[in-house]
This record gives sequence, C-alpha cells and structure tokens, in this order.
Amino acid sequence: MTNNVVVNESQCRLIAERLEPLQFRKDHFDRPFLAFPADEETKLRAYLFAAAICHQTHTLVNKRKNLKGWSCLEDVYMALGKANSRLLDPAYLAKLGPEELSGKLKPLFADDGNPENCTLDRLVERSNFLIQTSKLLNEKYDGKVRNLLVKSNGFLLNGGTGLYEILEKFEAYADPLRKKSTVFVQTIIGADLFSVKDPESIEPTMDYHMQRLLLRTGCVDVLDESLRKSLLLRAPLSSDDDVRKSCVEAVRIMAVIAKKNYFEMDELLWSLGRSCCKDKTLCRDGVCNQAPCTFHSFVDIPEHVKCVFDGVCKGKSDESYRKLWQPVVDTHYY
Repeated sequence: MTNNVVVNESQCRLIAERLEPLQFRKDHFDRPFLAFPADEETKLRAYLFAAAICHQTHTLVNKRKNLKGWSCLEDVYMALGKANSRLLDPAYLAKLGPEELSGKLKPLFADDGNPENCTLDRLVERSNFLIQTSKLLNEKYDGKVRNLLVKSNGFLLNGGTGLYEILEKFEAYADPLRKKSTVFVQTIIGADLFSVKDPESIEPTMDYHMQRLLLRTGCVDVLDESLRKSLLLRAPLSSDDDVRKSCVEAVRIMAVIAKKNYFEMDELLWSLGRSCCKDKTLCRDGVCNQAPCTFHSFVDIPEHVKCVFDGVCKGKSDESYRKLWQPVVDTHYY
C-alpha cells in the first residue's frame, strides 16, 4: 500500500464474502499436468522450466486444442515430459545458444507444428532463462531439481536455504514478490512432490488478470490521477510496483475473510479476471472472454449468467472502474 495506491478493506470484505461459499469442481485439481506418466525428476524439470517462462503470455494460443497462456505451457511441457525430451535435460539445454533453442521451441508452440506459426513471443528471452536455469542447476545441484527440494528441507524461507530463497538465485525466478516461484511451488505440491513445512510463508501470486480484477472491483483504489489515467488508456508504465504490492495486500485480507488459502484465491481470481472481466465483461456484455468460461469450468456452480460479484462490484455501475486495465509493463516476473 502506498500513497498512490491503497487497499479498500471494506470493498475487499464485500468481494471476499462472495468467494467464501464457492467450491471447486471435484475434478478441478486432477489436472493431467500434475499426474502425467514420467519419472519424478523429469516431472520436476517440466514444472520448473514451464514456470520459468510463464510470463506475458498474451499471444500464446493453440486454437486446435482451444488452449491459451498457461494451459498451452502445461500441454507442451507435459508432452515433453512424456517423451522424455532432451529439452528437459539441463546438460543438453546448457550447451545451446538462445537462438538455437528458440528454433527448437517454435514448432512446439504452433498448433500445426509449423515454426512460422509459433504464437509464443519473446523466445530469445525465454530461451535465455531456460539456458541460465539449466547452467545453475548443473553447477550447483548436479543438474537435478530434486536437489533444490532436498536442500530446502521442506521450507520456503529458512535463513537462505528455503526453496523461495534458492529459487531467487535463478534469474527467471528473481521476482521479489515471487509470482513464478509460487506457481512452481503450487504445482509441485499439487503433484505430491513437495510438502511445505512453513505454509505461512507462501506468497499470494499476482498476475495481470488478478490486478485488473482487483482494480475494477474496487478492492484496490488508485489515488494518483496520472497513474489512473495511464491504466485507463492502457499506456506503458516503467513500473507496476505500487499496484502490484497493494493487490497482494488485498488478497491477503480477502483470503482470511473468504476462508481460502492463497492457492485457492489464485484459482478463483485468476479465472474470473481471465474469462469474465477482460475486454468483455460478463456484467455488461453478457458473455465471457473464454468459451468455455474458465471460472465456470473451475467452480461448482449450476449456471453462469451473472457475475459472482453482481451487486457489490464497483465496475458494473461505474465506468471509471470498469475501464481500468492492469499496468502495462515490460516484465518477465509474471
């Protein structure tokens, strides 16, 4: 929370109260990515590398499979894991140059296998992260992700040896708010490959879909008029620190009220922002941005005609909130 951006605690309560009764569909956490057939180390590498490049995936789409963003990354890295691909081998990756690795990734992220139709952008940057991650794994951990987990002894923060603290040494995971690190942690917990001894150290994730939702619902208020104008115009910003830190604080407050852990809050808010409240808004357009709606596919509700925040969201009735956009920043943090 800063002087420019503040958390509206009373609005957080109203929104959180709508989230409290929601339950996930029984099969929601039975994602194939968490249980594909492969040995443990192969799966850990797939999870580490996928999370390492899971930033700014606006362009990533597989129309043939109706997948976007992170869902595409899961699909590709699951296929690599099943095939025991060399693209999951740190020893092999460390020997490649970024341009060479980019060329190998292109057909994987094209739904027809044609590298010219690749929809994953910033490939050289992402390739560099994979190479740098592989080099550090080789140098410090004998090329094995399992050795990171062993060193952490199940802790996220532990005087420099917790998993969060280990991951921040990798450039891809250097975000001080630990978004990618938490995505990785959430995945390996879901795959029953890691158990956290200090769950109180888990950080809420905060991506752009969640920021947009928290701004539009009024859980986070922008007091600085110049910043607010930039958000309305979707103008590039040099930093999103003020907005993102306030959004993280809002989620902390809401999680307590909604009686949800941070992983559950991430699933709920991310799916709502991604599908129900983006360029189209369910409250005004009557349709979601995804078909099927991501939120409806996650949450066990009989129908999805009205937004779950109908009646308490500021954005429905106030265009000055509804038109807000997440900060447009050039970042590899999320």
